[in-house]
Order: sequence, then C-alpha cells, then structure tokens
Amino acid sequence: MSPENENRQLKGILSSILPSESKLLFENSSRGISDVYTPSEPPSITPKEVLEKGKTLSFIFTYTNEDYLRPIYSDTWKQAYYQGWLYLPRKIISARHNLFIYPDNSNDIFNMEGELGFNPSLSIDDQNYINIMIYNFDLQKVVQLENQIVLSGIPAKKGVQIISIKTNDIAIQNEDEQLSIQLCTPKGLELDYQTINFPQVPNGTDDFGAVEETFLNLSSVSNIVDENTILKQELKHYISDSPSPIYFQYNGGYQTANILSEIIDLENAINCSSPINYSILYDNKKYVSPIFHPEWKKHSDKDWCYIPRKMYLNMKKLFVLSSDKDVAFDLCAELGFFEEFPDISENQVGLLVSNFSVSAAHIFEDNILLSGSPSRTGIQVVGLDKEKLKKHKEYAVRLVTKDLCEIDVDVIKN
Repeated sequence: MSPENENRQLKGILSSILPSESKLLFENSSRGISDVYTPSEPPSITPKEVLEKGKTLSFIFTYTNEDYLRPIYSDTWKQAYYQGWLYLPRKIISARHNLFIYPDNSNDIFNMEGELGFNPSLSIDDQNYINIMIYNFDLQKVVQLENQIVLSGIPAKKGVQIISIKTNDIAIQNEDEQLSIQLCTPKGLELDYQTINFPQVPNGTDDFGAVEETFLNLSSVSNIVDENTILKQELKHYISDSPSPIYFQYNGGYQTANILSEIIDLENAINCSSPINYSILYDNKKYVSPIFHPEWKKHSDKDWCYIPRKMYLNMKKLFVLSSDKDVAFDLCAELGFFEEFPDISENQVGLLVSNFSVSAAHIFEDNILLSGSPSRTGIQVVGLDKEKLKKHKEYAVRLVTKDLCEIDVDVIKN
C-alpha cells in the first residue's frame, strides 16, 4: 500500500470509531442510538406468567457450539471500518446483549454477523423461520403467550446457539403490536430482551455517525510517512494492532488468561453458606449507563476508548473495585459512571453492580454469593467487611439470581 493510500485508510479508520459530536449517547428500546434516554417499559405480562400460562413452541437448533467464546476484538472490524463495524457506541450495544434476532435479508445478516465477529458460514432460512442467536446460555424451552415469547434456560460462561422457530407456529393476536422476545431464567427472571415487528425483524441498518477527517492536529507534520506513524500510534488507543482476535474471558482479564471455570453447586452453596454483612453504599435503580460519554474521547490516551476493553466491561455486570481510588475511578469512568457515591472505607471491599439489585449476601468457603434480581437499569455500590475475607487469598464473587442462576463473577484478591 502506498503511503498516500495508507494515510487515507488510517484517517478513515480513526474517523469511524467515535461520534463527531461530544455528547452523551444512550441505547434506545430498539437497540438504536439516541442522545435522549427513553426507558423501555417491560411487557404487561411477566415472563413468569408466560411460562406458566403460555403455549410451548417447538424449535430446532440451527447451530450450536458449547465452547464458543465471543470476540471482543476482530481484525475484520478494522477491515470493514467503512461499514461502521468499529463504531464504539454500536460495539457497546452489541456487547451488552446475549440475544440477537436475525434480520430478514442477507445484507443485514452479513452486517450483524460481521459486527459480532461471528462467522459460522450458515444458510439461514429467513422466509419461514424466526432465527435467534443466543450467547452464553443453555436453552431449555420456548413459550409464547399473546405477543410475548420467553426463551427459558440456564446462563453459561461460554457457547453460542442459533435456534429457529417456524413463523407459522407463532400465533399473534394483534400483528400491529411488536413481538417481545425475552431471555429468562427457569423461573422467569429476565436476562435480556429484544422486540421485533412480526413477521419482520427490527434493527435495520442505521448510520454509524458523522465522519471526522481526523482527531489529530497534523498541520505541523510535513512528511506523510511520519504522519502515518503518528496516526498508527493514535489508533492503538482504540484498537489492537494484532491480526489475532481477542476473546471475552470471565476471570477479570480480557486477553490471554484462562476462564474462571470452577463450577459450584449453587443450591448446595446457598444451603451451606453463612450470611455476610454488606452495605449498600450507592443505589440508583434508574441509572442508565451511556454508550458514549464525551470524557472517553478526552481521555483516549488513557485507553478509555479502547474497543476490546470497552466491550469486555459492557459484557459484565459485576466489578470488584480497587482499593486504589484512582484505579477505581478510572474503572467507573470507563463505564461512563461519574456520579458521586460514598467513599469506600479502608475496612471494606467495594463492588460495583450494574443492572442487578442485590438483596442478600452469603459466604461459602471461598465464594461470596450476591443474590438478587436482574433489571434493565440501575447501579449499586456494595461494601463487604474485609475482616470476613481473610481466610482465603482469593474469593470468587458470584452474582446469582433468586432462582440460583449465576450471571457474572469477579475475583477479590487479598
């Protein structure tokens, strides 16, 4: 590639990552991008009622891979930057979801799979079936009641499934209403959701943002080769310079470490556990994390816009906060959380919990079990007494639903 062509490509890649306007952006109810957050109202019928009163739908597994790990960076995103595959707000939206409804045309399917870094080389029948991709889940049954479909099963630490439901099997009373599809635990606690316009699917293509020529002031650089070197250095704040993909890991790292793969019997752990005192230091049930914050761009040199890191953080709900206040602040800032909350004392371990309401805490051997209910919004900061955590060098902190499904885990290191 000539220096001139490389220069144009580097500027194009950089300009495709961030919005041109410095303002807060949020995910809207259709997984689109909005500068005003509008809360999505849950359906009037609860998933539990759907499971109890609804009709069981048959489905087929079009694709399944129990060992699949989601990429948080793929070099194909850089290659297709002009299609918006590197646009940070869209990367964050995709990272926050484990449920994806396949579009109804090949071009949109190509873009959806490309943005996710998912390349199964499948033939998808979008004429006769609704096709649904589910990450990190063991699906057990599919139930419909009125305009709601509940996919019920057990969360997993890895894996991907594509299921296909015959369109003719789905009886809709009012086709003018949207069809709500919810990913839930066996007892109907919602983990994810998406709505579609039956029988067509949503999520048509949307503009990935206005393009800036460059983020840098290069007026003083006369040599195009030197300019390219500067652009490459700048690009490292946003994406990996390796052609190898980076995968999501559950153990608190996001590059090469092994998955925290220990599986415990949660029912036995709860029955044999002891309550542990905890305090809610901050609780805002209506808090909504942005998909873009202007401060990220201002501090891109601190990697607050680094795509693998942003995707990793947005795939999680639980974070052990560092005792170093500056490090803890950086983590909160990377999540777009700049609200003030009470100081965490030296005698406490702080935990940041997103989209989940903690209602109980137990300790079982080297496990801390935070029990509660998932939610569509909210942030809590939970404090644990360090005195109770001296027996082991490490504790696995597990976020557990009331019906004993683990949905996230992080590690306290003494």
